[in-house]
Amino acid sequence: MSNNQQKQLPRKMKAEMWDRMQFLFRNYYDRMIHFYLKFDEPLDYAALAKAYKYVVDRIPVLHSSFINCAVTPYWKINYDYSESDIITLKEAEDEESAHNMAMEFLTQEIPVKAKLQIQAGVFRFRGGDILVQVLNHMCMDGPDTKEMLMLVARAYEQILAGKEPDVEVKNGDRSHYQCYTLYNEEEKKNALGLYKNVSQVKHQIKFPYTKRDRKTDKSRILRRVIGKEKFAALKAMSKKTGVTLNDVLLVAYMRALYRACNIDREKSVSVPCMVDLRRHIKGGKSFGFSNHIGFMICTAHGYKEDYLQMFEDIKKQSDAAKDDPYFGLYSLPLLNLAYKLFPQFLAEFAIGLGYNNPYTGMSNLGLLKEQDFMFNGKSPAYLFLTGAIKSIPYLQLAISTYKGEMTLTIAVKCKDKDEEALTVFIDDVVAELDNMLKVIQ
Repeated sequence: MSNNQQKQLPRKMKAEMWDRMQFLFRNYYDRMIHFYLKFDEPLDYAALAKAYKYVVDRIPVLHSSFINCAVTPYWKINYDYSESDIITLKEAEDEESAHNMAMEFLTQEIPVKAKLQIQAGVFRFRGGDILVQVLNHMCMDGPDTKEMLMLVARAYEQILAGKEPDVEVKNGDRSHYQCYTLYNEEEKKNALGLYKNVSQVKHQIKFPYTKRDRKTDKSRILRRVIGKEKFAALKAMSKKTGVTLNDVLLVAYMRALYRACNIDREKSVSVPCMVDLRRHIKGGKSFGFSNHIGFMICTAHGYKEDYLQMFEDIKKQSDAAKDDPYFGLYSLPLLNLAYKLFPQFLAEFAIGLGYNNPYTGMSNLGLLKEQDFMFNGKSPAYLFLTGAIKSIPYLQLAISTYKGEMTLTIAVKCKDKDEEALTVFIDDVVAELDNMLKVIQ
């Protein structure tokens, strides 16, 4: 690229509302999205590196540094990077060693001032590769991260076919205003007036962690895999009882929380669930790589021995929320107003006064389709996606589904003693699912 061409390239990009909110969330979690794909055959590393570079080049926010100005923060777009800055290859002695190396790579945190907001690694063992990717949540959410990796797979296939990659990469609007594109003028006016603070969650509970220590707490991701047979049985059970699989998972999670947190069974417990706001975007997809996630709050009004009673309670709430034409959009105008009225340092202070980050949450990242992640005919033997690594005292259960299996993950920065307690907890969630299958005939 000539000097004249470089001079004509954009150097700055606006930091959108959700970019800034995710930056504010640094107080609660690591702001990273984590992707893990295991292949039973080795990938062509040179082609993969070229494919990554092709896609990253076309998504400016991924090759930008976040500049947190006191008045108006922005993205400084960088152009001086190479394939090796995006992705690395490491050899391992065996699959277990490759997995351990991959998980260590996966728990890194990319600094906001780094010139790239994405890091990928290939960990090679005899007979296969583990590909892992860490991406700054400020740039995009889970659904767009999935789409981004799908584009890498398409470009990889073209490169191996001897072609120059020619994949269409969206580069449109990144703002939250996309979420109003399905409404008429009157509906849009109503939606833009929803100044409700939905972060004020009643019936919050805290997991019994030890005291947070920024110096010694270590990032870790706990996983449990629900196999094909059990997953199919859970789907059949949810259908039979007239609830969604998400309702089933939420009840199992809540019941485990009652025990882990030693909550009186007569008391209510609330858990926010992440929701994809693309349902409000014309076409169902974001126009540019960005964040469009809200949440709904579900409450268990006491611990009931009868699963069906708890199912009915949660289903009633989730159905009512989904019937709301402005589902998930409450408080967006309030956040936007703060960023419009105040300079960055005051906006963070003002939002911090009114925003209460929920102590517990659940995020179902949905189905990851095998055909979407085919790398030149090779699909991952195993795959999971999980969100940010929480800091004490926060907790989130994340779920992703691939090839008829469901992976439950809890990602937390904590001590070994906390991991022991979380291990008991996530095993209890799985035990609840097992017990449901036994009890509900």
